[in-house]
Amino acid sequence: MKLYSLPHSPYSARVRIQIALQGLPVEVLPPPIPLRTAEFYQHFPLGKLPVLELEDGNQVAESWAIMEYLEELSAGAGSGAALMPANPLDRARVRALGRYADLHLAVNALFPLFRAVTGAAEIEPGSLRDSLAAELRKGERLLAEDGTPERPMHLGDIALAPTIAYVLELAPAAGLDAPLAEFGHFSTWWSRMQGIPAVAETLQDMRQAYIAFAERMASKA
Repeated sequence: MKLYSLPHSPYSARVRIQIALQGLPVEVLPPPIPLRTAEFYQHFPLGKLPVLELEDGNQVAESWAIMEYLEELSAGAGSGAALMPANPLDRARVRALGRYADLHLAVNALFPLFRAVTGAAEIEPGSLRDSLAAELRKGERLLAEDGTPERPMHLGDIALAPTIAYVLELAPAAGLDAPLAEFGHFSTWWSRMQGIPAVAETLQDMRQAYIAFAERMASKA
């Protein structure tokens, strides 16, 4: 199998974390076709990465769908650490944490931070701080509810970790140097994530790729 990935993408990073954690036989590659070209959209119908290409040529798009597919594949082969619990309520909480990362924290906090940092939009710093605090309060409640840090690591953690890494990278632009400081469950969870080599190493690679990407964009401005 092949994972077409962008090194600075948080959505690609989450899948790479899973691959590393479960020791999956997946080759991580850059896209074989230039981004945002007609040929790219023809080859990748959703027009974005990551995309998992199977040995028979079939594709799985969208990071969460890829992660669930790989988890089911790993479970079926009886290999790798399980990243989805057996209990239906626990599985629902895993998916809720993933949806929180994508539809709440990313949409309402990370994307505005990114637009502000890149100059794509003028956003009042107070508004950024308020939005980020509101979204982190949501995450704090979810993490308090699901038993962190006693429970095993799961796909929701893997989905959330790259988003939080980006938030911490960009938050100083909104005057927030330690946005997790007032959130005990979030701080405990983040410390745990940083102590897992597959997570820490992948996020460091992502950060370095983002810095290089930001420097390229700045040089073109």
